Amino acid sequence: MKAAVLHRYGAPEFGDFVDPDPGAYPDGVLVEVRSATINSIDRVTAAGRHYLSPKTFPVVAGIEGAGVTADNRRVYFGRPVIPFGSMAESTVVSAGFVMPIPDSVAFPVAATLGNTGMAALMPLTDAARLKPGDNVVLLGGSGVVGRLAIQAARLLGAGTITVVGRDEVALAATLPLGASATVSTEGLSVGRLTAAIREASGGVDVIVDYTWGEPALAALAAGNTGVRLVQVGDRAGATATLAAQQLRSLGASVTGFMPVHHGPEAMTRAYQQLISWADRADLTVDYELIPLSDVTAAWERSGAVRHKLVLVP
Repeated sequence: MKAAVLHRYGAPEFGDFVDPDPGAYPDGVLVEVRSATINSIDRVTAAGRHYLSPKTFPVVAGIEGAGVTADNRRVYFGRPVIPFGSMAESTVVSAGFVMPIPDSVAFPVAATLGNTGMAALMPLTDAARLKPGDNVVLLGGSGVVGRLAIQAARLLGAGTITVVGRDEVALAATLPLGASATVSTEGLSVGRLTAAIREASGGVDVIVDYTWGEPALAALAAGNTGVRLVQVGDRAGATATLAAQQLRSLGASVTGFMPVHHGPEAMTRAYQQLISWADRADLTVDYELIPLSDVTAAWERSGAVRHKLVLVP
């Protein structure tokens, strides 16, 4: 079969790989892949900088996708059995990592709502326990995950939804999705950024943080009593110094997030909610279809675009 093959750490190459045999694995499910996403975890894993990074080569890249099983079920799937991956004509997955999708939801949408959708929804629901009326701030919220988080926060009944980022054009594009206000970090000190976030949000109850660094400090300082920060990414810096008195005075909490920490049932529940919204056309999912044969070029672009790149075998 054709696949995106890693022969060494770096970018995958389009080429041939052995066909998967589901019978060789306990509970193996063969999936004919129709869509496979390129995620940041794919890039980090392929670079050898993740605990899931391969120890031997060659392997097929990709942690998730959508397709059709041998018994003609439309499914989303995650975590293919090594050495197989999602970026291939077919793959094999353990039965526990396969979820059904309705006929009305396109394969690229179903694939995008997996890793990306869970990183948008679960910080709000499972980590922050968002309540209707809570004011939400999304740090670094103008990218593909943040744009889904805006819509999820709106559908969950958030009070205000403030998106913080650097690119004013990208920030402006979040307003039609449900953002109440945007704040650009360009040229602002932490103190001025705190004031801007407080004014835009009316005081913060929930922070979903895709950046860390100074934006996280500024957003916490704009928090209401009991503010909850959910830490998802660190694009603005790997470290930040939090003042103990500030945390105590606000009763603030800071929680590190990964979907797996909440367990498979929570992940399944979140995915089903996202698919339900997509089925009702309540979500806008931005993606670009790219032939699997162009995987190497797409790989190089994937870290710089604000929509999901979806490979099609």
